[in-house]
Amino acid sequence: MSHPQNPQKKKGLSGLAIAGMGCGVLLLAAFLGGGFLVAKISSKIKNFAEDPAKAAVWALEMNPDIQVLKKDDAKREITFKNKSTGETSTISYEDLEKGKLTIKNDKGEEYGFDASKAQTEGVIIKGPDGKTITAGPVAASAPPAEVPQYPGLILQEGGGYRVDQPESVGGMTIGSVNGDVPQVKEHYEGVLKTMGYEVTSIVNGDHESVSMNGTKSDGKSTITLMISRDNETPGKVLITTQYQLPKK
Repeated sequence: MSHPQNPQKKKGLSGLAIAGMGCGVLLLAAFLGGGFLVAKISSKIKNFAEDPAKAAVWALEMNPDIQVLKKDDAKREITFKNKSTGETSTISYEDLEKGKLTIKNDKGEEYGFDASKAQTEGVIIKGPDGKTITAGPVAASAPPAEVPQYPGLILQEGGGYRVDQPESVGGMTIGSVNGDVPQVKEHYEGVLKTMGYEVTSIVNGDHESVSMNGTKSDGKSTITLMISRDNETPGKVLITTQYQLPKK
């Protein structure tokens, strides 16, 4: 008679390397999906800032070659199986937080995921092509100075990310400001046009929200905004900015 293999409990990891996990790039895609994935992305990043260990737990859940067998938030443990090797392990959230998670795909390319300093330096993801994604605190994921910010705009902690590549920089910010949608729309249209952008705007309803897109003739610079009323706080406007620019 065979007996089920007990999951191995691994303690005090200084690093975690999981080989043969397939599509590590899914982790990057989770942050860089098309369009404004504001609700999903911002809620995840905010949770990571509040509980950095959950970032590494989420990385395991996202990977198609890892089967999560059990996640116990009360005990702060996750049990998972590497489908390619059959190995089953139980690791505490804190062990993941202390170390760095390295995902290696079937081409041997490595994607590093570091949530050990998420509260101060953000969650950092590094790819083999020189791409670095920083998500979390405003100070760590702040956009370049070329991205216009409305006067008095307060950026949401844990609500944005920044992607640095050898030749470009992109990312997203989420913030709020006192004012009304038409006023904010007029400001951004003026600023972007002054900066050489061709601007198109779509107004929804009675200025309940505005979608704005700015592009430059070089085809390398785009700034897209979603401006909307904050239905929970009268007199407040929510501004989400997505940008892609050549690196200077």
